[in-house]
Amino acid sequence: MAEDNRKRSDDGTYSETVAPEDVLALFTDAEPRTATEVADELGIVRRTALNKLNELAEEGRIHKKKVGGRAVVWWVSGDEK
Repeated sequence: MAEDNRKRSDDGTYSETVAPEDVLALFTDAEPRTATEVADELGIVRRTALNKLNELAEEGRIHKKKVGGRAVVWWVSGDEK
């Protein structure tokens, strides 16, 4: 099994390594992105990218749309550009 080198905070939870602003910075060209693209560009797993994208969507900072059977694209709202 692979060694887990992620840092933990004092309370034992994993420290955040990708800030919401890191995700938003990927959308400067106004192109929609998939969670896989975000994950690849930030060097994180897809699940983490989805969590970050969902958090930003809940805050109203980005939007999402289902474009196929399971495909979802994300883009920045006008206020965040």
